[in-house]
Amino acid sequence: MPTERPGPDFRPKDPQCPKRPAADAELGFERRPMVRWLDPHQLLSTAARVLASGFSTSYVDSREQQAHVPAGVVDRSGADELWLDYVSDLGDGWNSTYTVAWLLAQDHLDVAHSDDHHRLPRGSLLIMGGDQVYPVPTRTQYENRLLGPYRSAIPCPPPSGPVDLFAIPGSHDWYDGLVNFVNIFCRGRLIGGWRTSQARSYFAVRLPHRWWLWGVDLQFGDFLDEAQLSYFAKAASEEMRPGDRVVLCMAKEVESGRRSAEVCSDRTLAHLEQEMIGPAGGSVALYLKSGRHYYSRYAGPSGAQQITAGGGGAFLHPTHDLPEEIEAPGAEDESFRRAAVYPSAAWSKHLRRRVWLLPAYNVPLAAALGALQVLVVFMLNLHLDEGHRDLGFGDLTRALWESPSAFLLIIGVIATFGAMIRLAHDARGLPRLVIALGHSALQFGGLALGIVIASRLSAVFQGGAPSLVAFLVLVWVIGGLGGAFGVSAYLWVTNCMGFHANEAYAPLHHADQKNFLRLHIGPDGSLTVYPVGVERVARRWQFRPDAAAHAPWLAPEGAIPRTHLIEARVAVGQAGMNDEANTIRRSDASPSTERRSAGAPERRQ
Repeated sequence: MPTERPGPDFRPKDPQCPKRPAADAELGFERRPMVRWLDPHQLLSTAARVLASGFSTSYVDSREQQAHVPAGVVDRSGADELWLDYVSDLGDGWNSTYTVAWLLAQDHLDVAHSDDHHRLPRGSLLIMGGDQVYPVPTRTQYENRLLGPYRSAIPCPPPSGPVDLFAIPGSHDWYDGLVNFVNIFCRGRLIGGWRTSQARSYFAVRLPHRWWLWGVDLQFGDFLDEAQLSYFAKAASEEMRPGDRVVLCMAKEVESGRRSAEVCSDRTLAHLEQEMIGPAGGSVALYLKSGRHYYSRYAGPSGAQQITAGGGGAFLHPTHDLPEEIEAPGAEDESFRRAAVYPSAAWSKHLRRRVWLLPAYNVPLAAALGALQVLVVFMLNLHLDEGHRDLGFGDLTRALWESPSAFLLIIGVIATFGAMIRLAHDARGLPRLVIALGHSALQFGGLALGIVIASRLSAVFQGGAPSLVAFLVLVWVIGGLGGAFGVSAYLWVTNCMGFHANEAYAPLHHADQKNFLRLHIGPDGSLTVYPVGVERVARRWQFRPDAAAHAPWLAPEGAIPRTHLIEARVAVGQAGMNDEANTIRRSDASPSTERRSAGAPERRQ
């Protein structure tokens, strides 16, 4: 199998450093806040992309088209030792994404866990493990949420040369059929000081001391395409030797997907491991996963590790519901035990309380719910002939029976709430129906109460147009706030029942508790993982127009973001060593440096 080496297409002879900006207008992109996932416009836009991508990928797999592009193994095995970085789930809000990019760009990081202190040099390879942009992979979103922040962190190659960049697409990268992902990551381009170094959406990289890095494109959890299978089969059969070890990167949670029965990711990993890597004499020592926005590590009895490190910039997912054990990827009779999580389960549960602030976090949602309730008022004809005055619950019941359109709207809303609980894959049959009806009763009870209160308050205008306008405005305001709090109550209760982990936490736009990995292949051939945590990202930035050409364009204003080791360094492939170095915490504790508030001392959960 041919081996790719840097050529003219990958390393420009004289990369030009752009002019350093002194203000936002000179950046060339827009610093965006975190995605507002419950913004109605955002929901509709993302839903349309999801439907379109699901339809198109059912009939056309763009991975098959990549077979026409020559691709071989990328050789980075020449050094005696190698540092590389791993980050995933990154292209979201400016503060969180750029904080992580800024830290990755530093010449070195000083980190510690208890009394174990380390100075970690910047990696010469950067692996982006999936979901490089949110919410949809348009050119503008890539520019504002990923390319702009990373170019700002290293505007041009440092004196040591560009940092090799490899990326695998996540589900959000797939929402355009992979068009923009391929154009950005598979054309040998410079992204500031990073150089894209792959030809397809998947890759195999030979590392020093007989280590391998495989990045697998799982699409939406479907079977691997024939071109990708052939690529990895050829790499294993022609270049892998007995005793080689593999770091396997996956851009999607193995157990996640539309329905667990429809996801083929676990079978895909088993096929790669049992039919390609194993027969060649190799073994998978480290599984790197994305798709969940936290840090977790599961350790196998043979020393293999499975690490999820999705803290590159996106909102935080909960950790309190993670299982104690999981089935080993690619194996049937082996299980991995939970060894570490970040943030702690206690802090994860504490963060859930913020769902009660959902109206403040998601003002457009409250406005849309209020507008829907105004529509109900018009359907009930309460705007006619002073019908809005002195209303009681009996008046609303009679108006409802006299309005078929309003009745049909209510049926539609109940069906919508039923579809919401369908998102929680474990909800089936009667529990799903009971939860949907309970949410509907909560919303409609709040609607009726809001209309009655608005009727009473608008009576101060003594009828006429002013009274009607006041009534409609009050219905909009009270109904919007009440509807949003109803959604908060629904998400709180269902999350306490084990449902809606994604939907309850995504609207919180939580930017802190980020993470990434720094990996080291030592001269003795050992692989060590340093999980780096960022307790609080920077919020204020200052331009540095007079700094060195390759220095970050913006630096934190005031204190720099504090980094720490989430747990003691992890020695991969050495059974028993990690359990001695890292005490296994259970669901009510974190193995990392415990959560610290700004300026406060460390505190054990």
